Amino acid sequence: MEDTDKNHLKEMLTCPICQDIFKDPRQLPCGHSLCMGCLEKMMDHSSDIPFRCPDCRSFFGQIIKVQKSYTLSNIVEDFRENSRTQGKRTKAVYCDYCPEKNTVAMKMCLKCEVSMCKEHVKNHLELPVFTGHPLVRPLGDLKERKCPQHEDEVLRYYCKTSRRYICNICALENKQHNLATEASTVLRRQLTEYMDQRFTALKEQITQSTDSVKKLRADIQHEKQKVNPADSYLNNVTVMLICLWFIVLYYAYNYSVENQALTEALDKQQNRVYNIYSTIADLLVEHPMWSYTYPGTQDKGVLILDANTVSPFLGLSADLQTAERVNAKLDYPKHKNRFDEAPQVLSTLCFSSGTHTWEVEVEGYWDIAVSYKSIQRKSKSSAFGKNAVSWSLTHNGKGKLFAYHNNEKTALSGTLQSSRIAVMVNFEKGNITFSAVESTVIQLHEFKVKLTQPVCLGLGLYRVDPPSRASIIKAS
Repeated sequence: MEDTDKNHLKEMLTCPICQDIFKDPRQLPCGHSLCMGCLEKMMDHSSDIPFRCPDCRSFFGQIIKVQKSYTLSNIVEDFRENSRTQGKRTKAVYCDYCPEKNTVAMKMCLKCEVSMCKEHVKNHLELPVFTGHPLVRPLGDLKERKCPQHEDEVLRYYCKTSRRYICNICALENKQHNLATEASTVLRRQLTEYMDQRFTALKEQITQSTDSVKKLRADIQHEKQKVNPADSYLNNVTVMLICLWFIVLYYAYNYSVENQALTEALDKQQNRVYNIYSTIADLLVEHPMWSYTYPGTQDKGVLILDANTVSPFLGLSADLQTAERVNAKLDYPKHKNRFDEAPQVLSTLCFSSGTHTWEVEVEGYWDIAVSYKSIQRKSKSSAFGKNAVSWSLTHNGKGKLFAYHNNEKTALSGTLQSSRIAVMVNFEKGNITFSAVESTVIQLHEFKVKLTQPVCLGLGLYRVDPPSRASIIKAS
């Protein structure tokens, strides 16, 4: 909100008596409002003098009818809350490492719970030991901005329904609850329509049966006038009437049973929908972007990421073709193939002959690598390009490219313009080629190697801000 607009709103929300923001505002018959306390004080001092509105000077007689202005009360409460929040945001936060200089902080680490200036934040940005430490803008009081339900999350959004600030996970839970409610409503409407159709059809059948009974009754009356009541024909008609009534009762019973069955099915289906969405919400809260392997993803030509190798600092999509850098360390099951130190992942399929091409869509600070399947998983030297068993292309998030192999760095000229990178491996020629896919394919770098082991596609993602993610687009 601009300062001029805020001042104008504050002026409109100011009581004309105490010159402060309204407290429990009450509306006079003329439409103007006063604080309840101010109104009572004016009434106490106006026993001999007629009470008049302080704004328009209107006189209302000896008895004044006032009512609480609920809309104005809500506006005042929102204004007070926004003012308090804005005050906390604009409060200067200083670097915890520079107590004597009062240097303004640039970032805050939610894990270390310290504020850092531009100079002291470099270690968090550059040293591997601080990988996984989430950095946010400086907060005046971190404890007040942490979610009471999810201690590691910061309150970021204001919920108009509950009139409080909530974190990302709370917002996700609210969204999943709304989706479950909508799905349940649609399901109930469909079952209700189906029941109405069946009821209409049954009603038509009962009507037809009733018409048939009436017609038989008319025939019986007509026959009574012609034949003796003891006639055998009358007995046959009576038997037919009884049969028809049994048919009516049978349809009515079936309808009752079917209606009960549909009601039970509706309740079971609704409970099932709530359970499904509750499970999805729990999984997303506890394991963001948690994945599992679909039976059909191992077909030839489909390249997916290996969930057993993914680092705890990476999340995988449900189709196992996208990886994204995450703030907090994820609770993946322990596995001998998992990368524990480096934030990277390998593909499930590895190849030991032929020519293979993979296209990857990337953004942020990333590595695209070709790696032997035998690469170390548990040490700091397992990073792509930092050893003799991997070859990588690295993008620093600012357009600069570097080629790495066996801890040797090669700076590449030019600035990357494309977000799609093609990787080609040719076992026969011993080539590993990285290219940018634009309107044409532009070769970025080529390694000449003699491949002696199966190789896999590798992805490494190193920054949360800006977001770093990579997706496998095509494999051939």
